[in-house]
Amino acid sequence: MLDLINLFQRGGIIMYPILLCSIVAVTVFLERLWSLRHKNILPDGFVRAFRECILQGRSADAQQLCQEHGSSPLSRIALVGLTHQEQGSDMIRFMVSEVGGQEALGLQKYQSVLGTVAYISPLLGLFGTVSGMIKAFDVISQHTVVDPPLLAAGISEALITTFAGLAVAIPAVVMDRYVQSRSDRISLELEKKSIALTEILIRAASNDGRKSQDARAATQEEAA
Repeated sequence: MLDLINLFQRGGIIMYPILLCSIVAVTVFLERLWSLRHKNILPDGFVRAFRECILQGRSADAQQLCQEHGSSPLSRIALVGLTHQEQGSDMIRFMVSEVGGQEALGLQKYQSVLGTVAYISPLLGLFGTVSGMIKAFDVISQHTVVDPPLLAAGISEALITTFAGLAVAIPAVVMDRYVQSRSDRISLELEKKSIALTEILIRAASNDGRKSQDARAATQEEAA
């Protein structure tokens, strides 16, 4: 532990922003792992339960089901489709598509931070490298006989900051690619389930429309 602290101090002031980058990357990665849990986005059995409620004409139960899973993007998509069910199939498709796009975009929240850390960490390391080399050449220019420890200090700073920048950037790239892959996979599943919800709502709306027409026709026949 003491060796790491000593190494950090020898890297100079540029080690502090590199350390900050590492903390930010780990924090965002852990937050994305927690937020992108499959059951949090796509609750197990939700589509099946929603289908049963809708096809049995229990709209109130379907709405309650959506509210019980209110933190799930899938439930919010289902709720907005259910809310606009009486306005026809075109409106259902439009609203589900609109809200689905917003929810899919939300799955990529904070993801750009990982890419930014992966990009700037090597640049910070390079900045420290240049700074260390400048110090080393200053020592050479100011002394006829160069003191090796003084010269080594600048070179050491250059190498340490380069190492630190790469040590942060490489894991950040891996974390960024993993989170991107995970969010893309869940977005695809969310889109498929959204389409299934849309078809359920449209089918139920069509059945209700036919029932209303049959009821009006029967009423007219009785009146005649």
